[in-house]
Amino acid sequence: MSHHCHARGCAVETKPEMLMCLKHWRMVPKNVQRAVWSHYRPGQCDDKDPSEHWHTAADAAIGFVAVKEGKPTSENERVAMSAAQKAGT
Repeated sequence: MSHHCHARGCAVETKPEMLMCLKHWRMVPKNVQRAVWSHYRPGQCDDKDPSEHWHTAADAAIGFVAVKEGKPTSENERVAMSAAQKAGT
């Protein structure tokens, strides 16, 4: 089973542990990158059971990239981006 970058419209294959390809990951604010990694649990890609905290951080990352690329964002992404900006995490 292949895994790809979670940025909207990106088909670049990545390791399952990676949320995004390098190009898109570099667009994510550092504080959000840290949040994604701090909530990552080894094995979550295998058991398909990442935490809510990881999902929130991932939503923020995906949302920030979408904004930078002029693409639409979901409500979950907007909420996660707002929380990340307020918390500075």
